[in-house]
Amino acid sequence: MMQVIRFPEKQNWQELIKRPSIESDFLEEKVAEILQQVRENGDQALEDFTFKFEGRRLDSLVVAEEEFREAEMKVSAELKNAIAIAHRNIEKFHLSQVETPQIIETSKGVFCWRRAVPIEKVGLYVPAGTAPLFSTVLMLAVPARIAGCREIILCSPANKDGKIDPATLYAAKVCGINKIFKIGGAQAIAAMAFGTETVPKVYKIFGPGNQYVTEAKRQVSKFGTAIDMLAGPSEVAVLADETAVPAFVASDLLSQAEHGVDSQVILATVNESLIEETLKEIQRQIESLPRRQIAAQALDNSKAILFRDIETAIDFINQYAAEHLILALKNAELVATRITSAGSVFIGNYSCESAGDYASGTNHTLPTGGHAKISSGVSLDSFVKKITFQKLTPKGLSGLGKAIEVMAEAEGLMAHKMAVSIRLQNLGDTKQRTFRLEELVRENILRLKPYSSARKEFSGEAKVFLDANENSFGSPITPSYNRYPDPFQVKIKRELANIYDISTDQIFLGNGSDEAIDIAYRVFCYPGRDFAIVCPPTYGMYEVLADINDVRLKKIRLTDDFQLNLQSIKNEFCPNTKLLFICSPNNPTGNTFDSEHIIELITDFPGIVVVDEAYAEFSSKPSWIKEIKNHRNLIVLRTFSKAWGLAGLRVGLAFANEEIIELFNKVKPPYNISQISQEKIQEALSNRHKVGKMVSEIIEQREWLAEELKKIDIVEHVFPSEANFVLIKVRKARQIYDSLIKQGIVLRHRSDVNEDCLRITVGTKEENMILLEALRGVSV
Repeated sequence: MMQVIRFPEKQNWQELIKRPSIESDFLEEKVAEILQQVRENGDQALEDFTFKFEGRRLDSLVVAEEEFREAEMKVSAELKNAIAIAHRNIEKFHLSQVETPQIIETSKGVFCWRRAVPIEKVGLYVPAGTAPLFSTVLMLAVPARIAGCREIILCSPANKDGKIDPATLYAAKVCGINKIFKIGGAQAIAAMAFGTETVPKVYKIFGPGNQYVTEAKRQVSKFGTAIDMLAGPSEVAVLADETAVPAFVASDLLSQAEHGVDSQVILATVNESLIEETLKEIQRQIESLPRRQIAAQALDNSKAILFRDIETAIDFINQYAAEHLILALKNAELVATRITSAGSVFIGNYSCESAGDYASGTNHTLPTGGHAKISSGVSLDSFVKKITFQKLTPKGLSGLGKAIEVMAEAEGLMAHKMAVSIRLQNLGDTKQRTFRLEELVRENILRLKPYSSARKEFSGEAKVFLDANENSFGSPITPSYNRYPDPFQVKIKRELANIYDISTDQIFLGNGSDEAIDIAYRVFCYPGRDFAIVCPPTYGMYEVLADINDVRLKKIRLTDDFQLNLQSIKNEFCPNTKLLFICSPNNPTGNTFDSEHIIELITDFPGIVVVDEAYAEFSSKPSWIKEIKNHRNLIVLRTFSKAWGLAGLRVGLAFANEEIIELFNKVKPPYNISQISQEKIQEALSNRHKVGKMVSEIIEQREWLAEELKKIDIVEHVFPSEANFVLIKVRKARQIYDSLIKQGIVLRHRSDVNEDCLRITVGTKEENMILLEALRGVSV
């Protein structure tokens, strides 16, 4: 029965916190002999030890598929359901431990992050000496699977029939573990650490066990195999006061005592009557236990300790550092905040330790023997390595380099200094930012072999074309469109090259500029990993296409005067932020952005900057197309839908350096611009003098419309515009919008991006006058 100790002096606590043990010299020597035999003789040693310790030889060390099926049939439906509940909770708790890497810019252009990488090969040990602990399978296999360990094996001793406990095999199957070996004790640890003909060598071993298993884990760790912890016999400490229920406390103490004769349980309290009542409950409850003899021997190693006050009791509990700690106190949650050493803590009278052992969700593989002072229990972190990464841009090294040089020289490590100095010299020599496009492009896109169309393989003249599976008999309309169009729109690009004074290799034509935006996401951004920056309120398709491509957005709102929030944008720069979209003139605000801000972002951004000039013809600002020769990370978008009046053809443009355009052409569909569209675009280009006249008329109407709108009572503000539309702020935008709809006048309700705002496309003089008259008649 438990020893009762009253008011122990602090100088005697070290004796009280000692755990039971066997002769360590004998233990160390015996285990070392087992390890050596397994290391030298492999499977033969395993078979010999099975016969020596268990008195039988096995047909095979490996669990066969038939044994899995047989085990599943033996497990009751009730137990299967219980395992399913436990599996769900354990999985849910350990999934919450998955970390998303956070990229930190420690200095300007210096990016650091940490990523969890799974340990590739792990071995799980599931004890079954005096009782088969199938719950340990769940506790180890679930986090191993979540972590992504490539190879997971499991060892557990066979029963007297030469088979592993059915519930253990069933739990393994639920967790997706199929490499299981019928090996127990120190020899199992040796087999996983060194590998044998049958058992694969692993990099890290997990699992509790008796003192032989713990000693084996300690010794193999010297040979380069990692271990989770040195877990020994089970233990529990209960810190209780007068609010504790003696029957509950007794059951908790017995639940650990029944694990093994070398287990230890501790009751620490400030209430002497609780000790008396708990001891009576132990006597009563132990009689009904199948493992009462084991529990009784464990109780002989255990103690009930009475303290003068709760402060002293807490101090003792922290020094004891129990594997399991139960707080059966009236202010248990408050006391829990003061616990500094414990494997797992159970708060309140109804938080029994058994919950953690099986199904609450926390892991039951915990440090014992006082190791909770310095180590933690098994978690998802136990199955991963955490690798740090850093990336310095040229600007980053320029800013940090001097400090590194000074520190390296102070330590006398001149090669360290030279590694920095030589790079700084290179930056000084080139006097320009190094830009490596291939570092931004998805690897599969770099490797991609594009589709080779018939018109790509042969684009000249011929008498007979029988190469593209077209309909040689024509089509039912005139003119006939039975032939595929030019996949690279050569004639159009020649005209555009002359207009913008650039090379045809710097031009991409898409099915609207939306196709160019979509391809930019697909070329540069890994789905689910990379980011793009947008500056709302802005063109909505940036977000839609990001969502389609599973690219995460960083949204940096414009300032109150609709300008770029320069510093906030820069704060989001990092290696996996690949795209920055700038719409100037901006939709829906209509204004252009400060040119100095744009050039600063193009210069500093470590990815691709996309300047969308869909409305550029209506602005007095110079185009950014001229800058593509100076900035290899710049893409400029244009469209034939606005100033050119060809929205029905759906043709957009992207201008960029030759490398980017080549990537776009790799990814695009072979015939993305129809023959009809190509013909009409060529016709429009031949009549481009008409475009300038239309644009002048639109600008004139825009300015007149803006002035007239300012005179209308319901219009609170007319925002300046350099586009073919005007944004106005009104009272009760929805009500005004609905009223105009009823009169057959359609505007764009943009309160979703800016409260109580309507966007008005500049119409003809007649259309604008009808609108103004209608607005004057609206009452809100």
